[in-house]
Amino acid sequence: MMALGPDRLYVDCTFGRGGHTKHILSMLSASGLVKAFDIDPSAVQAGKVLEGHDGRFEILHAPFGDLGSRVHEPIAGILLDLGVSSPQLDDARRGFSLKNKKDGPLDFRMNQQVGIPASEWLQAVSASQLAWVISSVGYRMDPLLVERIAESILRGQQRVSCFSLTSQFARFLQELDQDFQDEHPGLNLTKLVFYAIRVFLNREMEQLQRVLEAAFQLLEPFGRCVIITFNRWESVAVRRFLRAHEEPPRTATEISPSAALPPTSDNNSNNNNTPSSEKKQRLAELYPLLGSDGAFAVRRTARPAKPTPEELHKNQRSHSSMLHVLEKVPRSVC
Repeated sequence: MMALGPDRLYVDCTFGRGGHTKHILSMLSASGLVKAFDIDPSAVQAGKVLEGHDGRFEILHAPFGDLGSRVHEPIAGILLDLGVSSPQLDDARRGFSLKNKKDGPLDFRMNQQVGIPASEWLQAVSASQLAWVISSVGYRMDPLLVERIAESILRGQQRVSCFSLTSQFARFLQELDQDFQDEHPGLNLTKLVFYAIRVFLNREMEQLQRVLEAAFQLLEPFGRCVIITFNRWESVAVRRFLRAHEEPPRTATEISPSAALPPTSDNNSNNNNTPSSEKKQRLAELYPLLGSDGAFAVRRTARPAKPTPEELHKNQRSHSSMLHVLEKVPRSVC
């Protein structure tokens, strides 16, 4: 992430309690700077303390999707550690964790000062809306099955008036899970529904898309964006962004016009004069970057990495994480 040196601006988009930020600061020179984002008031409070001790640091109380409107200078490196932070998981009052020994309200908001808790949202949502939320996180499930799950959740809610506690909702989903095991073996309905509602209430998909677009507008040439994902849809979103902005192989621009087009009655050995515009159109379909006038491309520096045994020993919650490193590079194919 710090390939451009210790005297530039770096951004931690997910401050939490500042573990990553402090590590970045430890590697910076006296002229280096770090800006960090968080929407959790308790995280921002911790950031204010660090801000008071280190003049190279600034905390911003804003969603990381606002990166493009809150930072205006070139950035050398950006970090995104997606999902819920450990302090949020450990605080039963937030309602995020199924494994917390203490019970808490069914909330799911990363910023409890904005929006409504999950308990209130479930009171207002329709079965079709709930089904869409459950299916939107990327798991391949029969739409009719998802609709039935949503209807069952809302019927269960009617019987108890309101799912107000995390444990209450979790117990209901665990019982419901048994009803659907024959149709979808291995389905962890409790985890899936908790996760889907959390992603929706915090607009996590939208925020990730916004921050990726802004990040590569603000990054310096050869600046890097490090993204730690924990779930399938997050990794899919990163791959889709890379696919839309990656530099096509140099051989792609050397494909003959006839080879670039699907076979038709007009595209055979007797007709080798396919218009250049058709070739460009086909290549743009294969490599979306060719269809844009952007000045940069995005490349992956290495294959996504899983945590090492040492990392897993230090942090068991990292077991599902994947580390993606994307780099902004000048375009060589136009």
